[in-house]
Amino acid sequence: MCGRFAQVQTRADYLDVFASDLEFSSALDNVPIGRYNVAPGTRVLMLNERDDKFLLSGVTTLNGGKK
Repeated sequence: MCGRFAQVQTRADYLDVFASDLEFSSALDNVPIGRYNVAPGTRVLMLNERDDKFLLSGVTTLNGGKK
């Protein structure tokens, strides 16, 4: 279970909490990823702040150094 996390809300739900008053550089949708546990090696949504804007992008989680 090392390195796992939960992402159960939609993008809009997270952004309402973290950044309701900021400008965004990417489009928002209201579709959750559809699972509770995200195992290593799985593609997930990442929320980053760059130049006073939030960027939402898909990334692949680390797989414990295995290929």
